[in-house]
Amino acid sequence: MSLYITIITALAYLGLAAFFAMRLKHPEGILPSWSHFLPFVPMGIHLYSLYLAIETGAGQNLSLFNLLSLTAFILVLIVALYRFRKPAPHLMLYTAIFAAVCLLTKLLPHPARISVLSGDWIGITHIWLAIVSFSLLLLAALQSSLVLMLNKKLKTQPAKIHPLMPPLMQMERFNFDLVLIGAICLTAALALGFFLPPEVIQQQALHKIILTVIAWFSFCTFILLYKGTKISGIQFARFTLIAFTLLALGFIGSKLVIELILQRG
Repeated sequence: MSLYITIITALAYLGLAAFFAMRLKHPEGILPSWSHFLPFVPMGIHLYSLYLAIETGAGQNLSLFNLLSLTAFILVLIVALYRFRKPAPHLMLYTAIFAAVCLLTKLLPHPARISVLSGDWIGITHIWLAIVSFSLLLLAALQSSLVLMLNKKLKTQPAKIHPLMPPLMQMERFNFDLVLIGAICLTAALALGFFLPPEVIQQQALHKIILTVIAWFSFCTFILLYKGTKISGIQFARFTLIAFTLLALGFIGSKLVIELILQRG
């Protein structure tokens, strides 16, 4: 049953992506008010799919693909909520496609990674903060790419800028907010890591810890430089992509090697 739910959810996200692709193709149209709630349809199915995939009788299955699926859900949720304030058809399109891809990768054979988290509130909070921070910073990396793309078009091909693309300053502001909240969550996750049992800390790959700390320090530095007007919003977007690359290498790279290459559950 879980397999069928996953496929249905992926198809629902692809349908959502098609809706916003048509929106971008015909920007002159006016969206009906119910379109604000459209992303919550696949999200509802996705939430049930996550429950079936993560909750097992032996514990919680925190495999790489399940965590990526959860990350995709949080991404779509953030953008769906943001759309009640500002139009974001580009972000909605890309996050819907990302969610569909993450769900389809779960169809590939992969080992389970069972963790027993019942009653371990420090461990649960640490994991949730880490996932939320990674999701926010991933969305910031995507937003940074859009900022850099818009800035380039403003300089070279201003006539070809899509009419639904938000103003550059608005995009830069949203990008900074994502990085700031993501960095705060990452700081809290790292702080809680010190209170985890020693055996849990020892199980973490050393390069994962080092890359995560370097990424955290980079994000904090860039935030301070931006607030101090030492760097522009465009430079901040470039630095965000660099810092997130380090974070992704630590988070995804280590789990990819451990679970899929070394086949360690």
